[in-house]
Amino acid sequence: MVSNRSREIFWFCLALALAISLASVGGVILWDFFVGGSDTPGRISLHPGGGVLAIIISATLLTLLFQLPRLATAFGVLGLLATITFSVLPALPFGPGLRFMKISPLLLIAIGLVFLSALGAIHVPRGWKVGLVSAPIVLAIGFISLLSRWYPSMAAAGVGTIAESTLVVSPLLVLVGLTLPFLYRIYHREIPVYSRGLILVGIFGILITTVTWHTMRLQYSENLKERAQTQVSQLAAATASAFHVKLALVRRLAERWEILDGAPSEQFWQQEVSSYLRDFPEIRLIALLDRDLNFIRVASRTLDYRTWLDTFLGQNGTRKWFEHVVESKAPHLSWPMPDRKGRAHAVISVSGAPMPGNPWPVVAVVDLHHVYRGLTQQQNTTLNLAVFYEEQLVYDTSPNIPKSEQLHLASAVVEAHHDNVWRIDAYIGRGSLPTDELYLPPLILFGGLGMSFLVMLIHLFWRESERRSVVLTELNDTLNYHLEEERSLRQTNEKIMEFSRDLLCSISPAGNFLTVSPASEAVLGYAPGDLKGQHYDLLLLPEDRDSTVEEVRKLASGQSNRASGFRTRLRHRDGHTVTVSWTAEWSKEDNALFCVGRDISDELVAETLSRERDQFFSLSPDMFCIVDLNSHFFEMNNTFVQTLGYTREQLLGTSYLDIVHTDDHQKVNEAVQSLTEGEDVHNLFIRAIDTAHSEHWLQINAILSGDDLIYVVARDITESLETQERLRRSEALLSIAEKTAMIGGWTVEIPPGKITWTPVMFDIFEVPPGEEPDLETGLSFYTDDSRETLSAAIDLCSRTGIPFDEEVQFLTASGRLRWGRVIGHAVKNEKGEVVRLQGGFQDITASRQAMDQIRRYAERQATIFESITDAFFTVDRDWRFTYVNRRSEELIHKPREELLGHSLWEIFPAAIGTEFDEMYTRAMETGESVSFEGYYAPLDNWLEISAYPSEEGLAVYYRSIRERKEAQWKLEETLKELERSNRELQDFAFVASHDLQEPLRKIRAFSDRLLVKSDKLGPDERDYLERMQSAAARMQSLIMDLLSYSRITTRAKPFETCDTEAILRGVLQDMETAISAEQASIQVSPLPSIFGDATQLRQVFQNLISNSIKFHEPGKVPEIMIYPEAIGQDCWTLVVSDNGIGFDEKYAEKIFHPFQRLHKRDAYSGTGIGMAIVKKILDRHGASVLVQSVPGEGTTFRIRFGRHETVEGANHG
Repeated sequence: MVSNRSREIFWFCLALALAISLASVGGVILWDFFVGGSDTPGRISLHPGGGVLAIIISATLLTLLFQLPRLATAFGVLGLLATITFSVLPALPFGPGLRFMKISPLLLIAIGLVFLSALGAIHVPRGWKVGLVSAPIVLAIGFISLLSRWYPSMAAAGVGTIAESTLVVSPLLVLVGLTLPFLYRIYHREIPVYSRGLILVGIFGILITTVTWHTMRLQYSENLKERAQTQVSQLAAATASAFHVKLALVRRLAERWEILDGAPSEQFWQQEVSSYLRDFPEIRLIALLDRDLNFIRVASRTLDYRTWLDTFLGQNGTRKWFEHVVESKAPHLSWPMPDRKGRAHAVISVSGAPMPGNPWPVVAVVDLHHVYRGLTQQQNTTLNLAVFYEEQLVYDTSPNIPKSEQLHLASAVVEAHHDNVWRIDAYIGRGSLPTDELYLPPLILFGGLGMSFLVMLIHLFWRESERRSVVLTELNDTLNYHLEEERSLRQTNEKIMEFSRDLLCSISPAGNFLTVSPASEAVLGYAPGDLKGQHYDLLLLPEDRDSTVEEVRKLASGQSNRASGFRTRLRHRDGHTVTVSWTAEWSKEDNALFCVGRDISDELVAETLSRERDQFFSLSPDMFCIVDLNSHFFEMNNTFVQTLGYTREQLLGTSYLDIVHTDDHQKVNEAVQSLTEGEDVHNLFIRAIDTAHSEHWLQINAILSGDDLIYVVARDITESLETQERLRRSEALLSIAEKTAMIGGWTVEIPPGKITWTPVMFDIFEVPPGEEPDLETGLSFYTDDSRETLSAAIDLCSRTGIPFDEEVQFLTASGRLRWGRVIGHAVKNEKGEVVRLQGGFQDITASRQAMDQIRRYAERQATIFESITDAFFTVDRDWRFTYVNRRSEELIHKPREELLGHSLWEIFPAAIGTEFDEMYTRAMETGESVSFEGYYAPLDNWLEISAYPSEEGLAVYYRSIRERKEAQWKLEETLKELERSNRELQDFAFVASHDLQEPLRKIRAFSDRLLVKSDKLGPDERDYLERMQSAAARMQSLIMDLLSYSRITTRAKPFETCDTEAILRGVLQDMETAISAEQASIQVSPLPSIFGDATQLRQVFQNLISNSIKFHEPGKVPEIMIYPEAIGQDCWTLVVSDNGIGFDEKYAEKIFHPFQRLHKRDAYSGTGIGMAIVKKILDRHGASVLVQSVPGEGTTFRIRFGRHETVEGANHG
């Protein structure tokens, strides 16, 4: 009772704390909305609709707790109506405009169940069932919503609009769900458990907690704004710096071109712009324009950027802006303009003056999206950033958040060029918080709520202790009243003892009579005064003393609460025995045994007679019944009804002919007639029908008594008859089995030695039937060794009785040699003497031959396993070794004797829990073979293993791969060294591209300016300048060629299927000028595709065709043929043949070495790197090249390309 009361107090206190908490949180939500609006960052993101529902739930719980049914019902119905309204609100025409009133559907379901549970607790007779059904649903919604914060796949289950509100609402929902099953019990309590102090304590504690939580949220809001302002200021400074760097970069480019006093040459232009486009990925296009904004020089990454620049030049105000750039002679950044993909680009322009008085704009197109992505990635921030030019969006870190869902935090203006206005905004999604500010406020909120709940609970328990003190005082008064009642009852009991005919008494723990009723004189002949103070042994017969003492001990010790019907035999005062049936109970309060005894001596006589008759019926194993001459049942025993399945009620008074088979009625009537004539009936066989309509054969004996009742004894012989029938069938089947299995039986009489054979024995020994041999003749059928063995076994068995089981060889009467199995045992008489030997004989020739063949197969299999080079072992289903070959012994350093019969895991415990354990177990359980490699530390060896499961267990083949692993490790080290070399090569290429080329550009630039003023120089000086220019140009060509050679591997692209004909068409289109200049004839046949790098394959074709055009005799038209040959499934050959000057084939290998030339430089231009590039590209593609050339006739290149698999392997290799 006390425990139930404590639980009631606990749940009441929890429900009260929740009600006050919901009211407090709901009030904060509404206050926050009306004062700060729904977009204030850092505040709880519950919509005001949630606050309204929280207050209604609070009011419903409070009125229910304080047992105000009308108010509780009103608030419950109001809450249900509000829940339904919020559910249908999005579907109404004005619903989208009330976005701030939107509530999660799951939350509405949970709130609706809360209101239903409250109404059920008030108005439904078993209202706790409503809460019991609703609670798991509400708890599940709360827990799943809480987990959705950490499991993105469950995000749709969150009950809050965002994560912050989910962390506050979900625990409240769980706590409310816990109280739902107990609302009925709390409302229907009989004793009030609340007080004014309790309510004040709860309101004060929870209010302080809620205010503290809300204040911390507001503080986070201010901190968020300050952090946002800091980040936009940093990004603004970084933007200004980045703009300054880009403007200075383009200015330096223009300054270098000013030195030329004219437009840069095509070669110098390509060198400059290719370097800039390569080193500064944010620059997409570089162009030189004239005063009319026409292109003089232009280079871009793709044609899209030329299109973008054309669009930009066509905008209004562009020409005026360029005039301002030229006039100011300072670099300028234009306004942004998006490309086709929506990425913002801008133009950096600076005035260049390659010719005095004629400044030209130098233009660079910059990808602003690329610039700002790099700047924002450097800032570790959880806020969203957006960059604007005036009101045009340039870049946004979270473009998927629509403008209407953005909450502005801070802005900063970029201090860029004087004619540009750039702004950077920081924002977050409406109602969201950064992750690092999610958890502390909810912890403070629920920690404070928990403390308030504990204070309220302590207050309630204190009040409960005071209430119990008052109750105990009232109970004491009640006890005194009941004591007075007890005295009245005792007087009544004394009168009952005086007039009761049963013997009433009380006995002390020592066994002495304390009180005895007057009936003792009538039952035992003793007056009450004669027995008081006497031990009950005075009356007990010695035979009943032990059982009586034990029964009293059980009652006194508490093992038995009451004894009823316990009988004892007592000695009457006159000496005869009186049997008394007792009812007794021990009283702990009085420390005495109270007994009521009744004399049942007369009843025992009748009971004995009845029991003897019942024993006669029940103990008989046969069926017994009594019938009259009218064929009606008078009585029957249990065996009778159990055998036939009837009940006694079904048979008594009915005719026995109803259960006798109709064909046996005549037999029964004749037997009854014989009984009436004075004869007894013996061994009458009839059939009786049981309740399942089955037949029972009965063997009946019957007599007729003097009172005209027939006493019948019947025995059910159905099973006996069936057994005899089964025995006859078994003997027939045994005879067939003996002939089928060639198993015969025999006996030998001791001592005469007479043999008896079954018919199969004659068939086995091919002896005519009936010609049974004697013992000596029978033994003559066996071979010498078998005769000696069998004779000794027969002699031992006949002397000692020890049975024998031998396999022997014998000759049949027709002379055939056969194998047989002889089994024999002794038959003894009553004295224990052996009088006969008997047993069986089976022809096992076929099985013996099969066993010999199996043994030969096993020996041959063992020889194979021992001769294989792989190690091999087998284990059974219990992981015990069943076979181990010699190679296994060598690898695991253990002899097979130590392994066979032992568990694999016992011998190799270090393998437990490793990949060996996992893979072996998988093979054994799934029945699928496995292959794997593993390292076993105790053996310090790497093993390659294949395991094959079978019904018997597991067969394992394995070999050592340690040498292969060591080679693999060395290969990996080599690859790392190669990677380091490649990085050094890249570093060298960078140096060559920048540090080496820059001086050469200066040399060529100043030499060009000197040549312009060459009229002031002498012939020698002009010659020196021309030589210097030629050497510098040659040096630049060598550097560029060396870079191209190194980039074959450093800037290679992944392989893919390439359209060979499309690549060749592109090369011929690019070389159209050179082809036309030399009037070359090129014949191309259809070509198969190639799996490789399209850019590098283009280089191969370009170098081969350019060499064929270049190296031809003057006056002779170049003729080039490109065709395939030897096209197969795995590979094909590309042929490029020309009629050029050719060369001696002994130099065929030399042409593929870098900077190797076979002709003078003044005759044919070039650096000698082209064919080296071709060879390196073909090596990467796994292709072989064969060169055939004859001086003066031409050269033929045959390149053998592989298909996809072959090339893929070469590429990875």
